[in-house]
Order: sequence, then structure tokens, then C-alpha cells
Amino acid sequence: MTKTYEIPLEVLVCQPPSEAAIATLELAKLPLSFEIERNPRDEAALLLTVAAEVEHALMVQYLYAAYSVRDDQTNHETRGRVRSLYQRLAQLAREEMGHLMTVQNLLHLIGAPLNFEREDSPFESKLYPFRFKLEPLSKQSLAKYITAERPAEQGDIDDKTWQRLLYIAKIARRANDGRPIQHVGAIYERLIELFGNAEEGLKDQDFHTDRIDLQGTWDDWGYDEGLGSNDKSESRRVYVDTFEGSHPTTLRKEAVKALEIIAEQGEGYGSTVDSHFERFFQLYKDFEKLKNERVEFVWPVATNPSTKPPRTILGKSKLEEYIRAAFEERGYIANPRARNWGHLFNLRYRLLLAFLIHFLRITGRRYVSSGPDKGDRTPRGLLLLWAFDEMRHLKKIAQKMVRLPLKLYNGVTAGPPFQLPYTLDLPDLERDRWRVHLDVVKASLTLVEKALQDDGSPDQKDPFLEDLQRSDRGRLSILEALAAGQSIPTHARTESFQKVARILEEAVRGFSIDAHSNFWAGINREQFVQLHMFNRPFLRRNEDDCNLTAEGSELVSRLESSSKTGKMPRYRPLVDSSRQEFVREWIDAQAPDNEPPGQIGVHHGREPNFEPLPSWEQFRKSERVGY
Repeated sequence: MTKTYEIPLEVLVCQPPSEAAIATLELAKLPLSFEIERNPRDEAALLLTVAAEVEHALMVQYLYAAYSVRDDQTNHETRGRVRSLYQRLAQLAREEMGHLMTVQNLLHLIGAPLNFEREDSPFESKLYPFRFKLEPLSKQSLAKYITAERPAEQGDIDDKTWQRLLYIAKIARRANDGRPIQHVGAIYERLIELFGNAEEGLKDQDFHTDRIDLQGTWDDWGYDEGLGSNDKSESRRVYVDTFEGSHPTTLRKEAVKALEIIAEQGEGYGSTVDSHFERFFQLYKDFEKLKNERVEFVWPVATNPSTKPPRTILGKSKLEEYIRAAFEERGYIANPRARNWGHLFNLRYRLLLAFLIHFLRITGRRYVSSGPDKGDRTPRGLLLLWAFDEMRHLKKIAQKMVRLPLKLYNGVTAGPPFQLPYTLDLPDLERDRWRVHLDVVKASLTLVEKALQDDGSPDQKDPFLEDLQRSDRGRLSILEALAAGQSIPTHARTESFQKVARILEEAVRGFSIDAHSNFWAGINREQFVQLHMFNRPFLRRNEDDCNLTAEGSELVSRLESSSKTGKMPRYRPLVDSSRQEFVREWIDAQAPDNEPPGQIGVHHGREPNFEPLPSWEQFRKSERVGY
């Protein structure tokens, strides 16, 4: 069977396209021949599987670029500009995460296996827009991101800008080892055809109407920068779509709409307001300005760092083997301390992926809806919480690693390795899945205790590692119970004031809030009830008897508000209704304290110890401009 549609030439043939094609970055209309006949559903499953890998790979590469941005500028104006680079890259990575979750939901919709794999080598990336490479932010890396995300046709882009984009495309090709950049939009274009055409594409019977409970929702994973009602706000929304309905026609329309939004937001052919392409293009311009001002704002992190020792070549071997060994040697984290942090990063990355996969393979509510445990997390709710915990952990470990030497005295620092585990498959039985998580948490505890916090180690009193250990020990009893087929232990649940404080901390997913800090953390009940927000009491008291009342309390109104300017948390989904009800009932019960009273409600996660600059960086910093 032969299908014909627009797809980059490099995907289909071994020979590179002609120079004329490269110059204009045209997409070739060529037949895509399958070795065996594939029906539309199988083809859709194949392309969604590829799309998932592409989204995962882009997310990781954008995150690595973001982590490479320095945070040590002393000039206020320069610090703001550099921080903006990090924030925009991080937001782009979030949006790729949203795409990844939506693709998983589409796989559920047609009854296909989920896929969180991705390419892990720069040598194998034939279906990717560019070769997979963990690398610091640079003009070259940004050129690749721009070219992969930009519209295929000039359209409304003015001639001067278009010529500059063609020049950037040449930079991108050189940065991609001489291979042209490919548009992932072709994958989505074909998927839109398969889902949208009932005659030649997916049939009604290919859609499953009973998979909504397995899907991830925007309320689970969403993020919105809250830019108000301007045209750009939707483009910067972390888009996670679900597919619910009792009729295939409805599901088909929803799927096509989701695919079109993903394509328009980032990788597709259409030119949209504030698309990924436009944001990367602006990043490129801002990068150039900072470089021209001789500001040093990127850590000298390694390319493709790895904790895996490079291969040893014995005897005669092919040239390719020597090249691979050289690449591995260049990225090998030879510094033992940095390598241990890298091992920790890989364990937490494995946990994150396992929690995501597990979450999408079980059904059920995320919170207890009624009774004495109202608002408490269910096992599925814990997987959601722990996934965000690991995102936070990865960020903090990465920010530590970019300051640690890769090797001794070579002028390069380590970066987060993002190495995939030996398998992402989870067992078929639910109890065994929890046992997998338990094993990885135990491995992390052992690594921290025996390697990172060994006697005499600079990390022996690291506050982040202490918090991580405390959190992991709290997880152990829960994981052990679930792995034994039991319920979440009673002692693992919170109540009264500590439960309210935890609800607020979990509402922002444990991340630090720059605007007003996590003001509910690190205080006791008495301090909490005295809090004010915008000169208004956080908890309202009746005028007649001075009793606390939920009605009219600033806390309740903000938790229940859907306004982008008045809601709490501002950029994230609303707190679940069961938790809103618990907060109301707690206030009306006069905000009871825990026993014994006076305890801290919730502790906000601490940062790793400040890492002094390596000696060569101290010398370079004294020579810089812009500090």
C-alpha cells in the first residue's frame, strides 16, 4: 500500500536533498511505501508513537538549554534579561510536555500502546527534526529550534525576515552535522488526515468511547501564564486535551482539533500568533544582543553528558566505533562527585517517567470526595503529586550539576544527563508496579546516604538532599503498603491545619512563587490565621462574635475563583472541589490545630547548597563585562 503526502525528504531516503531544496527548505511530496500493508489505525498508532518520541526529545533538549542559562549575574538589568531567556525556554518545554500528554491521550483513544520512549543517541535520529543532542544554549542550537518550528512557506513573513530565516537554516544544517532540518509538522499533517477522513482514514470502530478515565486532563497537568485576554495567551497555554464522548463523530472532531492546535502552537506549518517559532526567533535575537554586549550568560556545560563510561575499543574496529567512543569520552562525567549527582538525576528522571506512565494506566479519582478523608489523595492522586515532585527535583539537581566540573580542570561543567533507564515498561499487575517505584526510591536513598553524603563529602549537610531523604522515607511506607495490595496507611495522611497548608503547597506543585513567596509554608496555625493579603485578612471573622467564617474569606474566594487575576494558584488549575470544601469546613470549625499544637504546617523544599565556581571560572569571571 502506498500513501502520498508531504513529508521531509530526509525521512524517506538515505541521500540528502538537492542544494536547491536545501536553500528554500522545501518539503518534497514523495510516496511513503510501507514494507507491509498498514491499515489507517495502525498507521495512526505508528505516527502517534513517533510524535510522542519527538515531543519527549524536544522537551528534554529545551530543558537542557534552559538549565545551561546562568543565574549568577550581579547587574540587575542584565540579570532580568538573562532570567527571561530561562523562563521562556522553560515555558516552551512545558508546552512540549502538554503535547506529549495529549499524544498519549490520543493513543488511549484508539487503543494503542502508550509511548514515553525517545532517542538517546545523536547517531540514530532519522525521524527527528534534528539529531538528538543535549547541548548548551547557543546560536547554533537556537537556529535548529527555529528552523524545525518555523512555517514551511513564507506566507506573511516579510522578505527581509525570510532571507534571515534562510540564513539561519544554513547555520542549523551545519549544527546538525550537515543534515537538513526536518519539519515534524508533516507527521501531524498526516495524522489530521487519518483522524479527519472517515472514508480513507480511521473508522468509527477505531475510536474507544470508554477511555476517558485513563486520560490525563488539563486539571492534572495544565499551566497557563495568565496573560489575560490578549491573542497571545492561548499560544502560551500548556495545552492538554482529553477526548470524551459517546459517539465516534464527536471524538473524531475533538482529535482533529487537538492535532491542529499542537501543530499551530509549535511544530506545524501554519503561522500563528506567538508560536514556538516566533518565540525561538525572538530568543535568537535576544541571545545575539547579549553576546554582542560580551555578557557571559551560558554555563560551559558538556554536550551529551553521561554517567556511563565510554566504550573501550580493542583491536581493529570501524571508524564509526572510534567516532562514537570519542563522543562518549567527551561527555563522560569523570568527576566522581558530579557523577554521583548525575546518577541521582537519572534515578529521579526514571521515577518521573514511571509515575507518568503509571498514572495513565490506572483509573479512578485523584482525591477522596467525601467522609473523614475528604480531599486526601488517592493512589492515582499520589502519582500525580509525585510526578511534579520529581520535576522539581530534576530542576534543582540540574542547577547543581551545571556548576560542577565534568572532569578535572578541563573548563567544562557537567550537565543533567537525562539517561533513560534499561526499560520504561511497568509490570502488568498493579501491586508489582508500586514495587518498581519502591525499588527506585530505595536506590536513591542508598545513593544519597552512601555516596553523596559520605563522611567528609561537601554534600554531607546539603539541605536539598536532607529534604529529599525525608520525602523518600515518607514515601516508603506508602509504597510498601500499596506494593502489598493494601490501602494508603493512616499515618501517611494529614489533617486539620497541616492538611490545609499542604493543600496550598500542592496547589502550586511545590514550586517557589517569586511574586509573593510560598507564604503559607514554614509557619504554624497561629501565624497562618493572622495572615493578610492585599491588606485584607486571609481568614474572615464575623463582626458580631469574631468567629472565623469561610464565607467572605480571602483564601476561599481565591481558591474558588476562575479569574486569571484573582485566582489562587494564579497560573495553575483550580484546587479540586473536595479540597475546597475541606478548607471551607476547616475555617468554619474555627481552624483547628494539629496535636500537639504549634507545629509547622508544611515545609517548602530547600535548594542545594550554593556551589562555588570552579577555579577556572573564577578567573574568567574577573575578565567579564556586564557584571
